[in-house]
Amino acid sequence: MVRLRILKTYFSEILLLLAATVIITILVLSWFLNYHFEQFSASMASRLNREFLAENRRMNEYLQKMIRISGMELFLEPSIQNLMYRGDLKNFDEVTGIRRLDAVMSAGMHIHSIYVYNGARKYVYATSNVDSDRADRFRDQGALSLLGGAVDRRRLEPIPRFSLQASGEVPVYSFVFYDIRKTEPRIGGALIMNITLDWLREVFLDTPSSPSRVMFVDADGTIAYHSDPSMFLKNIADDGLFRRLTDRGDRSGSFSFLSGEDEVFVFYSRSGENSPFLIRTYPYGAIMGEILARRRTTMILVLVCVPLAMLLVVAVSRKLYRPIRQLVRRVDPHAEGETSGQGDLGFLSSRIDSILSRAETVEETAESYRKLLQTDVLRGALSGKTADPGSLLEQFREFRIPFSPEKAFGLAGLRPFTDEQLDRLMSHFPETALMGVFFDGERMVVLFQGGSAGTAEELCSRAVSLGARFAVGSPPAEELSSLPARTDSLLRELRFSFLYPKGTILRHPKESRSLGAAVTYPTEKEKELLQLLRQGRAEEAFGAYLQFFEAISGRSFTHFRFSMKRLYISLQLLAKEMGKGFGSPKEMNIGEFEQTVETLEDRAALDGFFREWFESFEKTMQRCRTEKNRALVEQIREMVREEYANPNLCQQYLADRVGLSVSHVSKIFKEAGGISLSDYCLEVRMEKVSALLAETDIPVRDAAAAAGFSNESYFYTLFRKRFGTTPGEYRSRFRL
Repeated sequence: MVRLRILKTYFSEILLLLAATVIITILVLSWFLNYHFEQFSASMASRLNREFLAENRRMNEYLQKMIRISGMELFLEPSIQNLMYRGDLKNFDEVTGIRRLDAVMSAGMHIHSIYVYNGARKYVYATSNVDSDRADRFRDQGALSLLGGAVDRRRLEPIPRFSLQASGEVPVYSFVFYDIRKTEPRIGGALIMNITLDWLREVFLDTPSSPSRVMFVDADGTIAYHSDPSMFLKNIADDGLFRRLTDRGDRSGSFSFLSGEDEVFVFYSRSGENSPFLIRTYPYGAIMGEILARRRTTMILVLVCVPLAMLLVVAVSRKLYRPIRQLVRRVDPHAEGETSGQGDLGFLSSRIDSILSRAETVEETAESYRKLLQTDVLRGALSGKTADPGSLLEQFREFRIPFSPEKAFGLAGLRPFTDEQLDRLMSHFPETALMGVFFDGERMVVLFQGGSAGTAEELCSRAVSLGARFAVGSPPAEELSSLPARTDSLLRELRFSFLYPKGTILRHPKESRSLGAAVTYPTEKEKELLQLLRQGRAEEAFGAYLQFFEAISGRSFTHFRFSMKRLYISLQLLAKEMGKGFGSPKEMNIGEFEQTVETLEDRAALDGFFREWFESFEKTMQRCRTEKNRALVEQIREMVREEYANPNLCQQYLADRVGLSVSHVSKIFKEAGGISLSDYCLEVRMEKVSALLAETDIPVRDAAAAAGFSNESYFYTLFRKRFGTTPGEYRSRFRL
């Protein structure tokens, strides 16, 4: 009886307890998942979308900045300044300026048109796809209206509007550039760049196949961009969606909204109180369809798992019953003998191993995160983003960064370098606290403490042997506050690593790159280079290019990149002046060229690129010069054949007729014809006089005069020398 009571009590309680626990756990978990799944998923999608919208806004601001920079480069060019402010423009100035507008337009993917307004002449100059005319007759009057009203607010800001063209109204964004100093009492001249909406379409990844729709809406409800082009500049201030968005009062968020018969999810974000809204809408099914399907699947799985859980409870209960049965045997010595089990030790052993393995994985993951946080803290200290020494020291202690603020910091810059190479480098300096921080993927700044006075140089040498192309050291930083300045000097020098041979090690960065003095573009060097190219002197032009290169490579990389880009644009314009006869060896658009300069690893590649261009200019000029000389020689020959009877015909007379010097004409004629100009004139006259003597009966004197010989005795001397006989004997020979 005791045995049965114990078995019944303990087994039933264990079975019921486990069953109730499993069932309650499943039900609570199912309710929790069912209740929070949709909200949690929507919240995550909203957060990811806010990050996406913020990234788009940063890209948009970057593109606006690039448009402003390129617009200001164009605005400040002398040819464009002439179009804006000079009232006595000549045709050459107009043609040069409009060609420059065309060149900039062809270099930009999304530039629709460019206008230059000249207040002095009341004239508008435009790119070739738009009519140019007086301001009062210019087709796109909406562009000129941008020059009035609150102009200071509109300057350098994207202005959405419709541009009136021959094909109709075209939606564009306009950027207005003008000189602030010349706005009193009126705008004397301005540059207007019109950008197509494809600019924002690419930023927002807004394609017809995308399930979402994008809107860019001003604070007053005017649509500055919409996936549907017909909605451009429409006002939706009274639309329920926009009213609900503004009533929420927060800068970013999401909500569901019933638009007609369709429900949509709305994600929005804005950068400031008065800044435009960036809105993206999705169909409710596109966001929640899969979530709802998973919720139904979860419920089905719960209903299936409950019976399985019951079976599992029974199986586990029976295993737990075995030690209880042993206890019952001891309580009831008269119980029947049964073989006791040994327990599932193999199962427990495997579970323990799994737990230990997971613990190791968690520890390794935590260590990886800690290293990432250490690198992020150091990057903030090196770049100057975390300037408070107290905050830095606290972060050093929190993330166990192995540096002491009381000791001097050593720095070195390496390019290129990888994490694997850094690990190998650290193994060579086991007694030195050493960490590396990446900047822009390839540039690495290594921070270290400890070692001897030559540790920095030894570290650079070891890094070069491990594969770094260029290494540069830095003077020690005695305090945390001096780290940003040292790092900035290193990063500046690393940008110019292509100036040095592979394996170069510098003890210190160049001081000139850290100076704050203003730098100017070497205009005179550029003019000299272009003049030499117009003369076809490629080798001397390359020497001028080397001087130009030295003048711009001593300061910041930004100035160097801008100067090289401007020089390349000047070469492209010179090539256009030469026309179709010029064959460029390797032409690329300005964006590709800028990217080439940005990622340059070897200066020889850039020098070779420009040398090929210079040689092409020289070949083109030589070909043009040869063709011009050939045409000139043929012109002189024709003149001689026509005016051989003119007694004044001579080299000086011919040189005056073509407007060149005697020596130049004689040289060209000799090189092209293989005979001197004077000999050619004499040969033509002798042919004419010999024909007259052979075919007519006119006196010898008259025949000589008809051929241009004014001195009879001189004629006889030349004739005898030419034919070996006198003119009379020559005539008699033909009469036989």
